[in-house]
Amino acid sequence: MSPVRSVAADLTSDARQKLAIEVLAKSQPVSQFAAAHQVSRKFLYEQGQEAKTAMNATFEPTAHDNDVLFHLPVTKTWLSQLILGLLVLICHSSYRGVVELFRDLLDVFISVGTIHNRLQSAATSASEINQAQDWSGI
Repeated sequence: MSPVRSVAADLTSDARQKLAIEVLAKSQPVSQFAAAHQVSRKFLYEQGQEAKTAMNATFEPTAHDNDVLFHLPVTKTWLSQLILGLLVLICHSSYRGVVELFRDLLDVFISVGTIHNRLQSAATSASEINQAQDWSGI
């Protein structure tokens, strides 16, 4: 003798979703709804709770503006790369613009002379690397 499966056990996920939506809509009493679909009230309340949990998770705010998105390890090398990116490679900023950014956003004092020295050091290194290349094929 095989066990008798309930109507609820044979419902597809789409059918369960529709039932859960009806339970949340409260268009009719759960007891009438359960009798009409030949399922238990407990089953309908469980489906409704699952749908409510999913709906709350969907509409819950995900990130606030002040939440920390990631941590960035700032080193002297990273600051030097930032200077090069701001001045030469990406932003084409002025020396004074870099001083302001470091002061206002990073709370770090950096002088115009330090910025100039870092840029000159990078230019010297780049020149040495370029001189070591074989450019005859170009």
